[in-house]
Amino acid sequence: MVKIQEAPYSLDIKKDTQEVIDKQLGSLIGETVCVAWTKIINANEDIMLGSRDNFEPQISVQGTLEGNEETGRYRVLVDVNNYSYFYNDSVWSMGQDVGKRAVIFIL
Repeated sequence: MVKIQEAPYSLDIKKDTQEVIDKQLGSLIGETVCVAWTKIINANEDIMLGSRDNFEPQISVQGTLEGNEETGRYRVLVDVNNYSYFYNDSVWSMGQDVGKRAVIFIL
């Protein structure tokens, strides 16, 4: 059985299984999250995370995560002009600090 991580945590597809990421995504449904696409990857031996600093290319959408763990389809919908739709296997990294919203990095 896969355990849901408590903040602080960081997950990435190179060290964690898709099942672990799926379970964590499912636990975030109804929570405020930030979905981010970025070209900049910060990686070391322990973790791979995206960079959301300065003027590096990136797009972020923050809102309530909606979705279905069984179908693997998710979205964050702010309004008709600001949204992100993604599949569970689009997630390559995610993390959350204590007292903060989770950040989900997608391809």
